[in-house]
Amino acid sequence: MKKQAVLLGLREKLEKSFSAMLDDFLSKFKNKQGIFQGVNRTYDAEEGYADDPTKRAFQKVSSTVSEQMQWFKDNTIDYFNTVLSIEKTNSTGIKSELKVAGKVWGEYSVLELLRLKSIMDGKMKSMLGELPVRDEKVIWTKTDKDYYGDRDVYQTPVASGYAKTTLKRTEIVQDPHIKDAPGRAPVAVQIETQVNVGLMTDQRFSGELTLLQRAEILLKYDQVYTGIIEALENANSADAVKSDLGTKFVEFVF
Repeated sequence: MKKQAVLLGLREKLEKSFSAMLDDFLSKFKNKQGIFQGVNRTYDAEEGYADDPTKRAFQKVSSTVSEQMQWFKDNTIDYFNTVLSIEKTNSTGIKSELKVAGKVWGEYSVLELLRLKSIMDGKMKSMLGELPVRDEKVIWTKTDKDYYGDRDVYQTPVASGYAKTTLKRTEIVQDPHIKDAPGRAPVAVQIETQVNVGLMTDQRFSGELTLLQRAEILLKYDQVYTGIIEALENANSADAVKSDLGTKFVEFVF
């Protein structure tokens, strides 16, 4: 176990790192959702038509939400344990049972519970509320692409269709009356025909969560918060312990 002085020395650095991490993840989940999305578009021109590279696209999923959350967890456990260990060391008074979703986590000091509550009252829930989610209007399945390995990436079915163009030609209408009217101008009509110029495919990829997964994470967060509130209420119902420090201070000074 580290000494209390060591924990106090680490606290400021860890608090700054945790705050910066929350800001970074909140911004990433809210404004940079493209890193969790990918696409693969192909195009094969039909014989006799020019190739069009602009119709092709490939963007790989850079990261998944589960990878980001695992990194967040791995890099914040030390912060939580440090600040809560400081509070536990400072407290030798009332403890209260913390029960979350019907399961007892143990007995914790009021200072520990208050400290965790203050962290949860900050930006953390806002960050979780911005966890990117997949488009629910599309069917997603676990990807079978080798270049994603066993990462938590999902794909849509391959959509395919033809790129088309319109060919226009002018034809003279055969009018039997023209031969009887030499000065009459021939009648021309424009005929338009749509033709296939290339086969296109489109497939989307996502490293995002489902709406249900995000809802479950937020539910767990609220369950912990509710448990803390109930534990603090139980602690507040305990008999107060009288301190004579105030009396000694006043009598000595005055």
